[in-house]
Amino acid sequence: MPVEVKNLSFSYGAHRVLNDLSFSVPDGALVAVLGPNGVGKSTLFRCLLGLLRDCQGEILLNGRPRGAYAPRELAKIAAYVPQSSAPTFSYTVLETVLMGTTAQLGLLQYPGRAERERAENALRKLGIEDLAERRIDRISGGEQQLVLLARALAQDAKLLVMDEPTANLDYGNQQRVLQSIVKLTEQGYTVLLSTHHPDHALRYAGHVLTLQDGRLAAFGRTEDVLTAELVEKLYRFRVQIATMETESGPVKCCIPLE
Repeated sequence: MPVEVKNLSFSYGAHRVLNDLSFSVPDGALVAVLGPNGVGKSTLFRCLLGLLRDCQGEILLNGRPRGAYAPRELAKIAAYVPQSSAPTFSYTVLETVLMGTTAQLGLLQYPGRAERERAENALRKLGIEDLAERRIDRISGGEQQLVLLARALAQDAKLLVMDEPTANLDYGNQQRVLQSIVKLTEQGYTVLLSTHHPDHALRYAGHVLTLQDGRLAAFGRTEDVLTAELVEKLYRFRVQIATMETESGPVKCCIPLE
């Protein structure tokens, strides 16, 4: 699912949050969106998903203007994955994932056998099918995040927009979630995810989009644009980007210098 953004701007009242953003995301890319708090990452995602009115500029999803999609039609091509939070209701994992299939149903329709199979396939795709009958509030934070991802897969959308999917997760669960996301892009999904960790982008993302003061600071292949100078510019903190040799090959990482 290719995404093209042309001259995108957005304001909350008199406060300009996004200012003239233009970039193109290729089909099947994993894009890490970096930048300090308050630079417009979540606002950008809401514009992409049609959740905010009065976005100026043009957004093309699969070559078609986003505004040309009816809400139900848009839900069939783009899915939002929020941060994991304490569940309000004690649904089972399978029931939670089934909720993602409702975008394909009519107003008074209920999920049937086909929707159940799609939900079960989403769980298998992420390797968490054994959690199907567990209560969502009785599993770990990392498992909950994978369940939210499975719910998006059950929606059958090929564009996944993720707002800090590794927030509040321990180190191991962060890596498991990110590894699962990489596997999805290998299967043809396009993913945009926000993160506060440049190391996540260096390790997993093929492309990086960085925002500063509502403007596009850089966009391109991670190996080309994510430099120590850019990290310092974004976060006002000096780092060195080093390459470490590991059992699986060379890996780049950020090393603080202050």
